[in-house]
Amino acid sequence: MDWITEESLETLAESVELANDFSEKMTAFRSGLIAKDLRWYQLAAHRAYDQLSSREKEVFMMRLRNHSFPLIAEQIGVSVSSAKTYWRRCIKKCGVLFNSVAYADNK
Repeated sequence: MDWITEESLETLAESVELANDFSEKMTAFRSGLIAKDLRWYQLAAHRAYDQLSSREKEVFMMRLRNHSFPLIAEQIGVSVSSAKTYWRRCIKKCGVLFNSVAYADNK
Protein backbone atom coordinates (compact mmCIF):
# COMPACT_ATOMS: atom_id res chain seq x y z
CA MET A 1 0.00 0.00 0.00
CA ASP A 2 2.36 2.69 -1.19
CA TRP A 3 -0.45 5.26 -1.42
CA ILE A 4 -0.59 5.43 2.37
CA THR A 5 2.10 7.67 3.80
CA GLU A 6 3.48 7.72 7.32
CA GLU A 7 1.82 11.09 7.81
CA SER A 8 -1.59 9.87 6.63
CA LEU A 9 -1.36 6.89 8.98
CA GLU A 10 -0.63 9.23 11.88
CA THR A 11 -3.57 11.44 10.88
CA LEU A 12 -5.84 8.41 10.65
CA ALA A 13 -4.72 7.15 14.05
CA GLU A 14 -5.33 10.60 15.57
CA SER A 15 -8.77 10.74 13.96
CA VAL A 16 -9.73 7.34 15.32
CA GLU A 17 -8.50 8.35 18.77
CA LEU A 18 -10.51 11.59 18.66
CA ALA A 19 -13.62 9.74 17.49
CA ASN A 20 -13.29 7.19 20.28
CA ASP A 21 -12.74 9.92 22.86
CA PHE A 22 -15.77 11.86 21.61
CA SER A 23 -17.93 8.72 21.61
CA GLU A 24 -16.90 7.90 25.16
CA LYS A 25 -17.71 11.42 26.37
CA MET A 26 -21.12 11.31 24.70
CA THR A 27 -22.10 8.06 26.43
CA ALA A 28 -23.70 9.95 29.30
CA PHE A 29 -25.95 11.82 26.90
CA ARG A 30 -26.93 8.70 24.99
CA SER A 31 -27.65 6.74 28.15
CA GLY A 32 -29.86 9.40 29.69
CA LEU A 33 -28.00 9.03 32.98
CA ILE A 34 -27.56 12.71 33.59
CA ALA A 35 -28.00 14.24 37.01
CA LYS A 36 -31.37 15.94 37.22
CA ASP A 37 -29.84 19.36 37.87
CA LEU A 38 -27.71 19.06 34.71
CA ARG A 39 -30.38 17.82 32.28
CA TRP A 40 -31.14 21.35 31.15
CA TYR A 41 -27.74 21.35 29.42
CA GLN A 42 -28.80 18.49 27.22
CA LEU A 43 -32.15 20.09 26.43
CA ALA A 44 -30.49 23.43 25.69
CA ALA A 45 -27.98 21.70 23.44
CA HIS A 46 -30.81 20.21 21.39
CA ARG A 47 -32.48 23.60 21.10
CA ALA A 48 -29.22 25.27 20.12
CA TYR A 49 -28.50 22.63 17.49
CA ASP A 50 -31.94 23.18 16.00
CA GLN A 51 -31.26 26.91 15.66
CA LEU A 52 -28.02 26.51 13.70
CA SER A 53 -28.02 26.77 9.93
CA SER A 54 -26.78 23.76 7.98
CA ARG A 55 -23.44 25.51 7.32
CA GLU A 56 -23.11 26.45 10.99
CA LYS A 57 -23.76 22.83 11.94
CA GLU A 58 -20.99 21.69 9.58
CA VAL A 59 -18.51 24.12 11.11
CA PHE A 60 -19.69 23.35 14.64
CA MET A 61 -19.23 19.60 14.22
CA MET A 62 -15.79 20.04 12.67
CA ARG A 63 -14.66 22.36 15.47
CA LEU A 64 -15.86 19.80 18.01
CA ARG A 65 -13.49 17.39 16.32
CA ASN A 66 -10.64 19.92 16.80
CA HIS A 67 -10.38 20.75 13.10
CA SER A 68 -8.52 23.98 12.39
CA PHE A 69 -10.21 26.86 10.63
CA PRO A 70 -8.01 26.45 7.53
CA LEU A 71 -8.99 22.77 7.30
CA ILE A 72 -12.68 23.58 7.80
CA ALA A 73 -12.51 26.29 5.15
CA GLU A 74 -10.89 23.89 2.70
CA GLN A 75 -13.38 21.10 3.43
CA ILE A 76 -16.52 23.22 2.98
CA GLY A 77 -15.19 25.52 0.28
CA VAL A 78 -15.19 28.88 2.05
CA SER A 79 -12.53 31.33 3.22
CA VAL A 80 -10.90 30.95 6.62
CA SER A 81 -12.58 34.21 7.61
CA SER A 82 -16.00 32.79 6.70
CA ALA A 83 -15.32 29.61 8.69
CA LYS A 84 -14.48 31.74 11.71
CA THR A 85 -17.65 33.81 11.18
CA TYR A 86 -19.78 30.65 11.14
CA TRP A 87 -18.08 29.52 14.35
CA ARG A 88 -18.73 32.88 16.06
CA ARG A 89 -22.39 32.68 15.06
CA CYS A 90 -22.61 29.19 16.55
CA ILE A 91 -21.08 30.30 19.82
CA LYS A 92 -23.35 33.33 20.00
CA LYS A 93 -26.51 31.31 19.33
CA CYS A 94 -25.52 28.62 21.82
CA GLY A 95 -24.55 31.17 24.46
CA VAL A 96 -27.80 33.09 24.18
CA LEU A 97 -29.88 29.94 24.38
CA PHE A 98 -27.92 28.34 27.21
CA ASN A 99 -28.08 31.55 29.25
CA SER A 100 -31.82 31.99 28.67
CA VAL A 101 -32.57 28.36 29.57
CA ALA A 102 -30.43 28.56 32.72
CA TYR A 103 -32.14 31.79 33.72
CA ALA A 104 -35.62 30.32 33.13
CA ASP A 105 -34.80 27.17 35.11
CA ASN A 106 -33.46 29.13 38.06
CA LYS A 107 -36.52 31.37 38.45
